[in-house]
Parts: sequence; structure tokens; C-alpha cells
Amino acid sequence: MHDGSRAARLQPAPDPGPASGPAERGYTPDPRPEPAVRFDGAFRAVEAVLLKIEAASRRALPDAVNPLLDSGAVANVLLLIACATGVLLLFWYSPSVHHAHASMRELEASLLGRFVRAAHRYSSDACIAFVAWHALKLTAARRFGGARWLAWVTGLAALTLLWLIGWLGYWLVWDEPARQVALGTARVLDVLPIFADPIARSFVADGTINSLLFFIVFFAHMLIPLAMGIALWLHIARLQRSDFLTPRKVTLALAGATALLSIVLPPLAAAPARMANVPGRLAVDAWYLTPLWLTDRLGGGALWALSLGLFGLALSVPWLLAKKKPKPADIVTSRCNACNNCVTDCPYDAISLVPRTDGRKFDTQAQVDPSRCVGCGICAGSCASGGSGLPHFDMLRERARLEQWIEEQPEGRRQHVALICDDAVSRSLDLDPGTGACASLPGYRVMRVPCAGWVNAITLERALRLGVPGVLIVACSGCRYREGPTWAAERLGGHRPPELSARVDRSRVRLVTVDRAAPARLVAEAAVFREGGGPPRRRKLPIAAGACLACALAATAVWGGQALPYTPPQPDGPSLVISFRHAGKIEERCRPVSDEENAKRPVHMRRPQECSRGRQSVRVELQIDGRAAFAKTFGASGLWADGPSVGLERLPLPPGRHRLTVRLDDSGEEGAWAFTDERELEIGPRESVAVVFGRESGFQWHEAP
Repeated sequence: MHDGSRAARLQPAPDPGPASGPAERGYTPDPRPEPAVRFDGAFRAVEAVLLKIEAASRRALPDAVNPLLDSGAVANVLLLIACATGVLLLFWYSPSVHHAHASMRELEASLLGRFVRAAHRYSSDACIAFVAWHALKLTAARRFGGARWLAWVTGLAALTLLWLIGWLGYWLVWDEPARQVALGTARVLDVLPIFADPIARSFVADGTINSLLFFIVFFAHMLIPLAMGIALWLHIARLQRSDFLTPRKVTLALAGATALLSIVLPPLAAAPARMANVPGRLAVDAWYLTPLWLTDRLGGGALWALSLGLFGLALSVPWLLAKKKPKPADIVTSRCNACNNCVTDCPYDAISLVPRTDGRKFDTQAQVDPSRCVGCGICAGSCASGGSGLPHFDMLRERARLEQWIEEQPEGRRQHVALICDDAVSRSLDLDPGTGACASLPGYRVMRVPCAGWVNAITLERALRLGVPGVLIVACSGCRYREGPTWAAERLGGHRPPELSARVDRSRVRLVTVDRAAPARLVAEAAVFREGGGPPRRRKLPIAAGACLACALAATAVWGGQALPYTPPQPDGPSLVISFRHAGKIEERCRPVSDEENAKRPVHMRRPQECSRGRQSVRVELQIDGRAAFAKTFGASGLWADGPSVGLERLPLPPGRHRLTVRLDDSGEEGAWAFTDERELEIGPRESVAVVFGRESGFQWHEAP
């Protein structure tokens, strides 16, 4: 029967104890330790596409230099390149809003400076590209449940910090895209009730930009990588033998590809930022500046709601999509001989040796930390005595079930055995789990196992002694548990205990790796093995040529994403920006206190009237060609209305030549205007004019250059 549904699987039996008897041989457990997840079909559809891309890369490139197979380590190397080149840029760059763009032009005029800046930008783009691939691949493989929640949360934090570093880095260039970055950031931050003065007031004109704010952005761009380093450290904290960096050949290839791309196609800064001009079509970096489409069109509240909603949804994925925790491994103490193999082999550092509790001659015994265990079952393949493994898929019990299948067949006509990782293509096979018969693999008895690393060498030896022609072990490419196929291969080769005995004819055992989306390849591999053929030879490029090709393809993808055409929202016409921060005159507000109120107060607090001090509101009026166009009263800030009034208004203007009159009053007297200024200006169709008021400087007009 077809075994594609979970309903077809029998429920797990209780722990078998130290031995497995004949009564247990009909046991058919559910070998899958991973929790069931919602939207499983959607996850598998996305994963199938990614696996096809990865399979295509593996057909052409050696695994040792394939960046798609080790995307996390590749991203780390690129991040280090970006940090190193960022430090070198300090020899040219000036962190001042008045000199930033000019220093970038001077940098581009220098051959070395242009190269360093290009390497900084391309390595940053490639870093987030590989992080995105890494995150997408692991998400599609549903590697986020159970003990993996910490890696998911810290990975999400690291991705957010990486994007923020790049977003602020483009601000520091202070060209036309940087203008949009600054305005979008101000729109988001001004919603927070922590700034006395709106940040957007700093960007009404070129002359009003706060140099201190620009330096804060520069300081944050330099400091956030330290926080990202902490997030990355936590991201791999629960992993053993994590590959934080790539091998030397891959590292050199990445550095060489970055250098070559920087020499051939160095990116240049756009025109300098002009706050009075609305830029037209821009070329922006798609890897970091795609959110400009939102920040240019949504208000600060909507941006916060969207950002926090998406981040909260992503943060809840390990709990939202997992129905239950994976079943952790267990230790049968009576079988444990303290060999330490399971401690060494566990990919997630979930097993340790502790003092013995059963009084046997060994000083220690293995112990599983359920909070770290992901239920992979690799420890079962590490244990010759069957002391460690999954209670619901006990190695001794499943070995007995497999032997029963073999013994039921006539001697001399026994079929091959296939032990297939349940995360590989076993779901697409027409498999009877009770007998192991599989119409898709004629001539085989098939058993699904949690992982290729679960397979124990003793199980293989006993099956071969019973007369099976051969045993095929099928692992999945991109192992969900990281090291299962690796440990299986080393045990078969005699390089890792418990290893396959040297007396065994190793030609009768074969390990193959199959993409989950390619069941046809499994059928073909199984047929070749059954007929006595050798493993297929696949021609691949030499390592050096493969590394160059891989980096060339990655560089092409990065370069193609760093010049995305983008047009900011274009205004209907010119505009006038009025900005001020001004304290109205102090006024004293008094009211009489009644006898009843005084009677309730202590004697020393009684008074005939109660007074409070505040400030007058500030009134602003605009006239265009002698006609009133705008009038508004701005209240005093602060809890007691004793702070300055703050105003930031953008008003439409008809293009052409106009006489503009701006008046401001802080006295509260009707008809009185303490400050007045008038200016006659010629305004273009896509220009803006800003008038900024300060008590010391009065009205200052800022026109488009």
C-alpha cells in the first residue's frame, strides 16, 4: 500500500527494555522524530525548488567548493571581508555630513580607494545574499522546531542586524539614495515618544542637517557588527563541530572573486543628496534598499506595525508551526558501557557522561539533555551495545524486525535490503511498512530510518550474515541533522567506531545520497546496485576550476542585484516646508481656591488661589501673493505645557514666481505678530523651499541650488 499519510503509520510502542524478544518483531513504529508542521505541502514545494537548484550545482561543482552547501560559513567569511574593508575605508572617509559625499568622490578618484570601497560593498551584498539562501533553505527544510528554537531566534536577530548595518551604511554615502534612507528612517523614528525634536526637522534643507546625528549613524554602523557577533556566537552555541569559516581554498576563491568584481565593475556614488530636490529614477541596492518602496509610501505608524508584525510572526515560527516537540533520545543504562561514542557523534552536544547510577563496573554513563536533543537518532548508530537511541525506534527492536523479514525469505533467493532516511524520498515510495515490500524498488525489502546516521554497523553485519545480497543505505542531501551521512560513510569505511568489520565484503554495502525531490535517481541507483554495478561516476570540474565558476556565478548574482531601478514618489508640484522650534512667552494661570478645597488641605498648604506657569502657543501664518494660504496654532510641548512649540509642515505651492510672507507670534495676543519675513522666489516644478525659524537667527530661507 501507499504509505504517504501519517494515518498509515502505527503508534510507537513503549520502551523495549534491555532486550528485544520475538513478541516485539511485528512492531511498526513511526520513525520520524521531527514534529509535524502546518503548511507541510507548501514547505515541501519550496524545498523541492531549492533542492533542484542545489542538485544542479552539485552536478557541476565539487562539494568542497560549492558555496550553496555551506552558505552559513560563506556568509561569515564575506562578513569578515566587509568588516576589514570597512576599516580600511576610514583612511579616506570623513564622517561629516558636509564632507561625506566629497570624501567619497576623492575615494573614487583613488585606484586603491575605489577598489576598497567596491570590495566593501560587494562583500556586504554577497553576505546578505548567502544569509538569505541559508535562511530560506533551513526554513523550507523545517529546521526550526524543538531544540533548534535558539538557532532560529538568534539567526533572525543576526539577519536583522546585518540588514540594519547595510541600511545605515548607505546613509553614510550621502548621495540621492542616502537622502531617501534618511527620510525613511526619520519617518519611522519620529513616531517614538523619545525625541523632543522630530528628526525629520534635520532634513528640511541642506543647511539644517545635524552633524551630530550623522556621526551617531556612523558610530552605529561601526558598533552594530559587535552585537551581530554575539548573535552569531549564540546561533551556533548548541552545535558541535560547526563550520564557522570556509576551508582555505574556498576562502581564497571568495576573496579573489570579490577582488576581481571590484576591479572590473566598481560601483560609484550617485549625485550628492539635495534636500530641496526630489530625485528621479535611481539605481539602488536591492539587497539592502528594497524597503525604500515602503518607507517612501507609508507613515511611521504603519511601518512600525508592519515591521513588528512580520518580525513577531517570524519569531513565533518554532512554536506556531510545530504541533509537538520531537521525541528526544534516551539512554538504556543497563546497556551503556560508557564508550563515549554517542557523546562524540551527537551533532547538537545533547549527550554527556555523568556518574554511574546502576552500580555497574563503569564509572560513568551517558545522559541526554532533552532541551538540546532534536531526535535524530544518530546516537543509535554510535552505540554498539544499543544503549542509546530513540525509544520509539529502538535499534535492537528494529534490527530484530529486519532479521525477521530476511528469515521469512527462502535461502539463496533473499532480496536486497534498503535502509532509507525517512527525510529522503521514502514518502514517495509505494511501501508496506509491515513487510518492507516496495513496488517502487523491486528486489528490495525497505525500512525507513530516522537518519542515515542511525544505521549501526552491527545491524549491517548481521543482515549480510543472514544471506542478503547487499544493503543499500540512502541518505538525504543536505542532512536535516547535519552529520548523519558523514558519520555513516566513516563507519562504513572503517574510520569511525563502531566501524564495519574488515571481514565484511564492503562491496555488498553502499551509501548513496539522494535529493528529496529526485525519487527517480533512487530507483536508478537501487537498480544498478541490485544488478551488481559499481557506483556511478559523475564528472565534475577540478576543485580550482569549480571554485572559480562558483564564485563567478555568485558574483554575477550579487552584481545584478546592486543596481535595482527605483523611482521615489514624485510630488504633484513644488512645496514649501515650514519648520521651527520656538518657546512661547511664559504665562501664569491662576484660579481661586474654594473654602471647601482649603478645608481638606493641611493648614500650611491653604492659599486663596492656585497658580501654574506655562507657555503660550505659537501661531504661524503663510501668505502667498498677499492671500492667506495657511494658518495654524502649535501648542506648547511637555506634560505641563511648559516646553517649546515644534512645527514641521509641508505645504503645496504652484510653480512660478511668488511673494511669500511668513508670520509667527508667541505672545498670544490676537492680531499681533512678533516675527514677520517676506521673500520673492522663483520655484521650479520639482523643487521645494524651506523656511526655518529660530529665535536667534530669525527666518532662514533655503532654496533649491
